[in-house]
Amino acid sequence: MSSEKQKAALSSVVAAVFLTLVKIGVGVFTGSLGILSEAAHSALDLGAAFVTFFAVRISDKPADREHHYGHGKVESFSALIETLLLLATCGWIIYEAMGRLFWGRMVSIEADKSVWGMAVMVLSIAINVSRSRVLKRTAKKYGSQALEADALHFDTDVWSSLVVIAGLVCAGIGDLLGIPALQYGDPVAALGVSALVIVVSVRMGKKTVDVLLDTAPEGMVESILNEVKGVPGVLEVSNIRVRPSGPNYFIDLCAGIGRNESHRVVHSIVDSIRENLQKKIPNSDIVISTFPVDVAGMQDMEIYQTIKKIVDRFPVCTNIHNIHVYDVSSKKNIAIHIEVKEPMSLEESHELSHTIAAMIQEAVEGVEDVSVNFEYVKRDYIQAQDITAQSGELIRKIDELMKNGPDRVGCHDIKVYREGDRVSIFLHCELCGSYTTEKIEAVSRNVSDTIKENIDGIENIHIHVEPAEE
Repeated sequence: MSSEKQKAALSSVVAAVFLTLVKIGVGVFTGSLGILSEAAHSALDLGAAFVTFFAVRISDKPADREHHYGHGKVESFSALIETLLLLATCGWIIYEAMGRLFWGRMVSIEADKSVWGMAVMVLSIAINVSRSRVLKRTAKKYGSQALEADALHFDTDVWSSLVVIAGLVCAGIGDLLGIPALQYGDPVAALGVSALVIVVSVRMGKKTVDVLLDTAPEGMVESILNEVKGVPGVLEVSNIRVRPSGPNYFIDLCAGIGRNESHRVVHSIVDSIRENLQKKIPNSDIVISTFPVDVAGMQDMEIYQTIKKIVDRFPVCTNIHNIHVYDVSSKKNIAIHIEVKEPMSLEESHELSHTIAAMIQEAVEGVEDVSVNFEYVKRDYIQAQDITAQSGELIRKIDELMKNGPDRVGCHDIKVYREGDRVSIFLHCELCGSYTTEKIEAVSRNVSDTIKENIDGIENIHIHVEPAEE
């Protein structure tokens, strides 16, 4: 990708050098402001082509420690510079044209010289059409805004060359027929070139500024919303943010998933969201956060707690999820999925499902039917070694870190286990009894981060919180 983009940008540099030199020579020879304005335009194209070439080289660099989102915005900055250069050129052309039209600086163009000018413009059109096609194709293929801006320069060259040819034709006819008024066709043509370039430049400038200001592409948020809503298991979608950077799009979103779904199911849903979006929006970097949502018929969490207590009585059952309660004619129909830690025969699972269903019907009022589905989830158990007795120094360091930390957490009953090369810490932390769930989570996170930052080799930290004694 980088090589193809750089080749396209370099070919633009070569084309701009050739056209600039030819137009300057013929413009001076004929005295045509239209051709000289085109020479200035091509000179700006040359500068812009150099900027594009270096921008493309830089923008393809991957993300690093200082540039977490890569270097794609260099292309947008390059396109903005090109736009400003075009507008500056238009200002000079307008000034010269107004001078020839109203301030007595008119230069007559002889008919034989106008032929040379038209020949150069025809050659310019042929080269510009060829280069514009190559640049547009490459820009579309890789989503390069810098190459798109470069293609715009060559497109405006084509149209402006046609306007200049019209001005030269008028000037040549005026010289042959002795009609001085037709000599004004040249500066009028120059004004036409400027007007065209200004309109196109303003459009391009707005587009590049939108990218630099992280403006979401029109319609993309709605497209993402519809795509994510179509993924099975997604109940709500919120906080969609899109950040364009060169050919890439950085997408953040939050997906609401049923609160009783297992971690495995949630992970599968997130993978489906990411896969669908990357198909729809190539070159996208997607970050998905999830939050729990009460599904229809499960607002009453007492039902969930009741079912969980029943299932927990059976040692073979390890987790419950996908609990759905359907109210049909004032009767409840419940469907649940239960994970088991060992495979069971059909007879065993059938008998256990009937037992659990009967207990649920007895415990929950108005339940007509219970559908139980078992899932065997294989788990790998690693034999852990208790090395607490040999880890006195480590335990003292943890205790010191907690007492001197910002939260001044009191810890006790610290256990250290080794599983192969991994070390896990289990500890009890005393916190203020009035702390909210959010505060407890924040303190627990700080405890874990503090230990891992100051002690090497800690794989897992498990914290049990309890109210501190008054």
